[in-house]
Order: sequence, then structure tokens, then C-alpha cells
Amino acid sequence: MGTAIVGAGGHGRVAFECLELSQTTAEEIVYFDDEWQALGEVDGIPVLGPVSALLEDDRFERVFVGIGDNRIRRRISLGLLAAGKSLVTIVHPATTISPRATLGEGTIAIAGAVANRGARVGHGAILNTLCSVGHDCIVGDYAQVSPGANLGGAACLDEGVFLGIGVRLVPEVRVGAWSVVGAGAVVLEDVPERSFCIGVPARVVRRLRDDELPTVEG
Repeated sequence: MGTAIVGAGGHGRVAFECLELSQTTAEEIVYFDDEWQALGEVDGIPVLGPVSALLEDDRFERVFVGIGDNRIRRRISLGLLAAGKSLVTIVHPATTISPRATLGEGTIAIAGAVANRGARVGHGAILNTLCSVGHDCIVGDYAQVSPGANLGGAACLDEGVFLGIGVRLVPEVRVGAWSVVGAGAVVLEDVPERSFCIGVPARVVRRLRDDELPTVEG
């Protein structure tokens, strides 16, 4: 029995390495990717088939969804859970995660990420390189905190939020579900759901269309 990573692109490869470094035993790790025929293998690791093949492959009960797009990651994760798979949480050994913080299933914390006391990170989230999640923050399911982004204490990201590189949130501010905050923005006040905002201070420039959002399943 081993662990399968869905997605053999950039994020999947980073997840592979994080898992490899965090393991205490030499467990087999493989890829599944819908482009498996073109890929063959990645860094010497086989890509065994499309995601649909993984659903029926009993060799790999433990799965990590290494897809950067929040919407696609959510859809695939829900499908795998419905098929009885178990989603793995990956924590790179060079992170600083408080023992009083919680990380949900299928979440990854990449090298340099910090989650302080009382932080609650949901399922399928990404804490990327050198980001920081302050005390008592909430990071919702399938949200993504990009490299170098910082959340002040008790800030909140709802489901599916994407924070770009270097974004700053002041303490106690909330970003609504499936909103996108562009790189380098400084968020000083709450952001409505389904919003795209940029700037210093951050301002909403448009509402995201329905076709830019995932189909909610369940």
C-alpha cells in the first residue's frame, strides 16, 4: 500500500517532495494524472493512469490532490472521498505549525509556512512557501495562501479563497467565499464573497461570474 498524488504538474511535484521528506518509512508514492499517457513518468516516478483509474485502484487508499486550482481540487477531492479514499495531510518538516493549530484532511503546509496557536485550517487548503497564518485565524476548506502572504491574528478566509503572493491581511478581517485577492494587496476591511480585489489598500474591482466558480456538490 502506498500514497497516490493526483496531478503531476508543479504543485503535485512539490507535494511529492514534501511527503517524501516528511515520511518516517519508505512508502511508495506514485502519480495519477489525466495526461498520464503523455507524461509516462515524472522525475523517475511513474504516472500510473488518469484520475478515473485511481477511483477503482485498491492499492492506493491514501491520496493527496496536488492540484493548484481551488475549484478543481475541491471537485476531485469530493469524488475521491465518495469513492472511499482517504485524503492525506502533508506537512513539510521545515514548517512551524503550532501544536494548538489544526490542519484538515488533504491540506498541505509547504516549507517555511507558519500556523500559530489556535489557527484552524480546513480541508484541502494550501499553505504555501513562507506564508504565515496568525493566532486564531480561520482558513476555510480549499482556500489557498500563496507564498509570502500573511494573515494577522483572527483573520478569516472563507471556503475557496485565493490569496496571491505577498498579500497582507490586518487582524480580524474576513475574505468571503471564493474571492480572489491579487498579489501584493493589503486587505484592511472585509471582502464580500465572489469578489476580485487588488491594490493597497485592497479594493473590489469586480464580482466573479458564476462560470468562474465550482459547481457545489453536496
